[in-house]
Amino acid sequence: MTGAGHPTPVSARRWLKEPMLHFLLIGALLFFLHRVFVGDARNIVLTAAIKANVARRFADQYGREPSALELAKALREWRQEEALYREALRDGLDRDDATIRTVLADKVRARAVQEAPQRQPTQAELEQWLRDHQSGYEVPLRYEYELVTFAKTKAAERELESYQQALAAGKDPRELGRPIAGGSLSAEDLAQKFGAELAAPASAQAPSGAWRRLDGREQWLLARITRVQGGLPTVDELRPRLIADWSRAQEQQAVDRAVQQIVARYRFQERP
Repeated sequence: MTGAGHPTPVSARRWLKEPMLHFLLIGALLFFLHRVFVGDARNIVLTAAIKANVARRFADQYGREPSALELAKALREWRQEEALYREALRDGLDRDDATIRTVLADKVRARAVQEAPQRQPTQAELEQWLRDHQSGYEVPLRYEYELVTFAKTKAAERELESYQQALAAGKDPRELGRPIAGGSLSAEDLAQKFGAELAAPASAQAPSGAWRRLDGREQWLLARITRVQGGLPTVDELRPRLIADWSRAQEQQAVDRAVQQIVARYRFQERP
């Protein structure tokens, strides 16, 4: 028989089955385990690695190693900053500051970049990258030309015919006694300046080198395209730039995958 004021065995077993008691016991156990394995959140451990890091930061800033007094001061400042930082985290100050949120999120992204496997692209990958992003590497075409002018007179027309015959015979135009002008124009400007007749071979991106007679408003012209510059460079010409651009794209893809994996760990709920 039990004494007055003491629970009977039956009532004690019923009390032990109460959910609230289970909750309290689990909470006490978790608190105990946290203190044993993690330690007090306000217990700051100053390790040798931290001391070395503080000394290194001092050397980076001042260009020399700290003295004993300077190191002691730097460590006091580190203790103060660490205590304030942890107190801010305990009070949740990081949650309401958009700048801090952005900095921390960027640190996670930077960690994903560091953890991404680094490798050099293959020739096939560079060629495919250039095909997929061709417009970003093309240089506007420009056409170098040479030009000889003749006045619109009977005498000048006869001279023009003689000049053309000499060119057809393989003579060097620089030896034929007339000044040769030159320049470099885009296909659009070339057509506007000299008409579609000269611009037509230029639009094919391959200079024929052949002289063409053009009928200008006040004079006859002999003109030819001598060189085409621009267009799409080859993979070998662009290799350093292609490797850099390809590598940045790979890093960004790695960051995107890491971010999506992290986001997938969380559930988002909306409340009114």
